Amino acid sequence: MTHASSRVLSRRVFCASLLTAAASPSWAEALRVEQVWPRRPVRLVTRPADGARSDAMARTLAAALGRRWRQPVIVDYRVDGDGAASVEAFLAARDDHVLLLHSTSVWTTFHLKHAPLSFDPVRDLVPLAPVVQDFIALGVSPRLGSGSLGELVDAARRSPGRLSWASSLQASYLAFSAFLKTAGTEFSFVPYRNPAASIADLADGKVDLAFLPLPPTLDAAQSGRVRVLAVASADRAPGARDVPTVGEAGYPSLTIFDGHSLFGPSDMPTARRTRIADDVAAVLRDPVVAERLTRMGYRPQHESPAAFQDLLQRERAHWTEMAQSTYGAAETQ
Repeated sequence: MTHASSRVLSRRVFCASLLTAAASPSWAEALRVEQVWPRRPVRLVTRPADGARSDAMARTLAAALGRRWRQPVIVDYRVDGDGAASVEAFLAARDDHVLLLHSTSVWTTFHLKHAPLSFDPVRDLVPLAPVVQDFIALGVSPRLGSGSLGELVDAARRSPGRLSWASSLQASYLAFSAFLKTAGTEFSFVPYRNPAASIADLADGKVDLAFLPLPPTLDAAQSGRVRVLAVASADRAPGARDVPTVGEAGYPSLTIFDGHSLFGPSDMPTARRTRIADDVAAVLRDPVVAERLTRMGYRPQHESPAAFQDLLQRERAHWTEMAQSTYGAAETQ
């Protein structure tokens, strides 16, 4: 065979392989999704978890995705106490142009501290992409005089049950409950329908400690009304570089991964999951978008769909085991 004939044959083999690939269902599906979706406006069902800040985050993401998809992306708020109503509204829509923007905990810890749910997060929701990491702070009332976590624990041991605490639900509640058990001390838990409202009581000395998102806690700290002892993350928060992590303070078991992520229905085609994940990562890498989210107190997240799913599975297993060891199996159903 001549060299020219070999080149002709190679081109024929290459073209044939392209035709074969194009004829395969996976290739055809990916091509169709890439060219056609979204065909109309996309709706992000969410809940304003902590008011203006999460609202600004949702609108920033929606605007960036709208520019990329060349379709309007509308933020659809569902106000409810614990976040279940927004998930139920999303699942009831049964619309391939509706996505769920929710706390990552909906997949990892939601099942641990709620009454029987009308849905199963693992069965009904597929994780698409992380959006932002949120930072949780341990804030204390200035009247305590505690300048560190160690001093706070010592004060609690001297008067078991006298000090009070409040927190967001799921991971922060479980983490601090397990922490108290390990430390061999007691705090009195004060429930709040909206935990962020505890910041005012923290400043007034009506509650002694709050385990809440960093930005509103930091706002109160900057005016001298609250003292922030630590952030419950592996790394220091971008907006609070002078605040140590719980690991640096000597209590790494309090480390929490939390944030907001995008979810789809469990029957979403694989090609569309990949497409959405890639697009979310792309808009979050935009320097303008990233800077805007960072100013809000978040850290933009970038994970492949496989890595993100693996992370959530590990987190779910971790918190389920922690709940069982802290409260017993009956409390985690």
